[in-house]
Amino acid sequence: MGPEQARTEYLDIFTQIQALAPGDWTKVAPEAPGDVCDLPQGIEGTQFSFDSTRSVISEDQAEAIHKTVKEVFESKGLRVVQTQPSGANRDQTTTGFGDGKFSMQLGTSSFGTTLGGNTRCAPDPEGKFR
Repeated sequence: MGPEQARTEYLDIFTQIQALAPGDWTKVAPEAPGDVCDLPQGIEGTQFSFDSTRSVISEDQAEAIHKTVKEVFESKGLRVVQTQPSGANRDQTTTGFGDGKFSMQLGTSSFGTTLGGNTRCAPDPEGKFR
C-alpha cells in the first residue's frame, strides 16, 4: 500500500464515522503533508494524522455511536479496544488498531466528541508526501 492509498483508506473510515454523529465537526486537512515513520529494515515511510472535534452528544447517542464504530472497525479488520463510560464526565473511547501503525479513536465525554489517529506507515520512496 502506498501513501495515497493509506491516506484514502484512513479518510474513508474517518468520514464514515463522522457521519454517524452529524454536526459541526472541525475540518481536517487531507492535503496536509505526512510525517516520516520507520518501516522495517530502516526504510522511511510516510503516515498522516487527522483529528477532528465536535460538541457534546447525548448519553444515548454516545452509547449508539460507540456500538456502531466498533462494528465499523471490526468490518475493516481492525482490532478494537473499548472503554466503558466512566466518571462524572462520562469519558468513553473506542479505538481501532491495524497493522502498519494504523490507529483511530473516537472519544466522547461531557466536554465534547473527538475523532483522530494515524494512517498506516506507507513506503514513500519519492518523499512527496512530506
